[in-house]
Amino acid sequence: MVSGSFIQHSKNLVNWFFLLSDKEAHLQTIPHWRVSALRIFLFCTFLVCVVAAFSTFNKAVELNLLYILTITIGFSTLVIGLLVASHYYYKVSANLFLVSVVLAGTAINIFTISEGLGQLGYILIYSCPAIALLLLGRRAALFYALMNIVPFYLLVNNIDLSYLFGTKVELASAGYHINSVVFVFFNVCIPLGLIRTIVAAKRINEMALSANNLLKDKNSLYRNFFTNSENAKIIVDDEGGAIDCNKKAIELFSTIGVDTTSPVPQELLQSIYPPSSDENKAIIQYRGSYLRVNHHPVAESEYFVYELTDCTDEQMFKKDLSLMEQENKRLRYSDGVMKLPNKCWFEKQTERFILKSHDVNYMVVLQNTCNEYLRLKYGEKIVQISLVNAYKQLKNNFKGILLPAYVGSGQLAFIVSNTSKLELERTLLVKIKPELDAESPLPGTKYQQSFKFGFACFDESESFSQTLANAQTAINHTDKYQHISTYNQQLSQSILEKHEISILLDEALQNAELEMHYQPKVSCRGECIGFEALARWNSPIIGWVSPAIFIPIAEEHGMINRLTDFVMLAVCEQISKWKMNGAINVPVAMNISFVDLDHDDFIPKLLKNLTDFNIKPEQIEIEITETALATSKGYSGLIKSLQSWGFIISIDDFGVGYSNLSRIAEYPIDKLKIDRSLISQLTSSSRKRALVNVIHGMCKELGITCIAEGVETPEQVAIMTDMGCKEFQGFYFSKPLSPEALSKYIDLNFYKTK
Repeated sequence: MVSGSFIQHSKNLVNWFFLLSDKEAHLQTIPHWRVSALRIFLFCTFLVCVVAAFSTFNKAVELNLLYILTITIGFSTLVIGLLVASHYYYKVSANLFLVSVVLAGTAINIFTISEGLGQLGYILIYSCPAIALLLLGRRAALFYALMNIVPFYLLVNNIDLSYLFGTKVELASAGYHINSVVFVFFNVCIPLGLIRTIVAAKRINEMALSANNLLKDKNSLYRNFFTNSENAKIIVDDEGGAIDCNKKAIELFSTIGVDTTSPVPQELLQSIYPPSSDENKAIIQYRGSYLRVNHHPVAESEYFVYELTDCTDEQMFKKDLSLMEQENKRLRYSDGVMKLPNKCWFEKQTERFILKSHDVNYMVVLQNTCNEYLRLKYGEKIVQISLVNAYKQLKNNFKGILLPAYVGSGQLAFIVSNTSKLELERTLLVKIKPELDAESPLPGTKYQQSFKFGFACFDESESFSQTLANAQTAINHTDKYQHISTYNQQLSQSILEKHEISILLDEALQNAELEMHYQPKVSCRGECIGFEALARWNSPIIGWVSPAIFIPIAEEHGMINRLTDFVMLAVCEQISKWKMNGAINVPVAMNISFVDLDHDDFIPKLLKNLTDFNIKPEQIEIEITETALATSKGYSGLIKSLQSWGFIISIDDFGVGYSNLSRIAEYPIDKLKIDRSLISQLTSSSRKRALVNVIHGMCKELGITCIAEGVETPEQVAIMTDMGCKEFQGFYFSKPLSPEALSKYIDLNFYKTK
């Protein structure tokens, strides 16, 4: 292994020293093989000189022939110097080597007294033209060939230079050494140089063949990527002149109205030349068309290939998009429907104002509590008119109102600066509210508006979005008694609690954790004539949750339909159990919201439950809220369909909503329940008593059964009985009971069932 590594290392060293590889050029102006040949000549000459110096040293000293030592050592030193210098000073080294050969031949003739040996010096000089041809070329070879006339003349005329210089002594071994030098020079040095030249020529020939093959490949690539390319291409020189163009380019020029007699239009060349690296200049407009220009430099040349693509349709589309974008920018800060400054504008202006302001600043959000009613009764347009009028009022009639804007969801927002929380809440907003409430946006129609306000203080640690969210949270916590609310941590906690309850309610509906309680409906004689089914929820985590809490949450989070489905199934199952036991046979009322009525599958689901438990429609009473009755969606057909099946239809919580009395006559209603808020004031308010009496009289005239809901005292029962009311429901008779407790209660109080 060591021997093989040494041999390989030696080969590498020889290749490096003698430049035997032609893969890399030694110098830019000198062929690689010539430097290699020079080094071969110099190295062989050096070896000959060193051998001659060592072999003649002792005799030369003994005979006191110092010129022999000077010549051999001098030539050895000169050759080694030229060998070192050949790496960077090739021409100087090559010429000096030829000169040294001439000097060596001359020295042989001068310092030998034998006639034959002196002639060997001239023969050595004869090799110079061949060496010069290999190392320096034809001119140098011709020069040394002409110069050889001199030694030829001397040799022909048998002129011996040793007599001229007075040489009388020569070494006994001079013939051996001189013949050895000539032999090595003609049989080793020159053949090796010729071999190196031949090898180089062979390699050059192979490279030429490879280059020819590469050129053929390039021509093939040229045809494929240029001439036969599917894209229009032009070759342009460094002065902007067209060298060539393919067929696709000519076809492209003809399609954009260019005279094809001139293959490449000069004006087009001027617009694309010189090539630019700027992407914005990659597309040019030319004679009403758009061209995408890509340029690629041709390797090892000053040419460029330009690729042209017609992108007129694309650019026209982008132009249309640009116009649309400009229009969008114009509308960016304005609401497209109401033409008011929008949330984006409000955010930008507010952030600028807060940066410049050093006062305490508040964000106020307002909303009309009647929006839903206006939308149902008159349509969305009236809600928009209401907000626009409110905006104009804020902008024109109140000082200190800054940056009013529409922030979506039927809400306006504005900034109040340089004021206290108490002054804002009890003075400014109290002053604004009656002005906005009195404004009627619909000409010829009068109705009462009611705006509510929520506000939050700007905090450096909170963003605009967070402050707006805080103000909107505050407005969500207003009620019919408190129209102005400020954001605080308790409000935030309340929202979190509602969200957590919604999650628990969703799980409760999935796991059937809710249970049904039933509140009796009785006649004026104390007979049990029906029940109202009421959902109750005893959460294993947070305990009993009031229906007043979880039912609004179910409506807000889209779970009311699932809750209604649970009630339907539980009521039908309970009625079926009562029928099997023969205990109770009276109608059971279920509360249905307008959200349930909006679903197309409401009646099919209801009928399926009745079919599954073999229950007649007469055993089910559908209680519809007054809000659903007041909507403009028109549930008359649906209610008539329910009544045609045999269901009992009643209106719940009547007297506190926005019912149109004409709807009472329009819809097929069997029963009407007077709201508990009116019943509770029968003994304390003569006006409320009169109102209840009017409602009862109206029901009597229309043939509608009137039910007093929420009775709690015997006085209330007596007053309603005197009016002629025949059905009651409330804590005076019974609170809602579980099915088991309800059966015991009926037995203990001797209620009779139908």
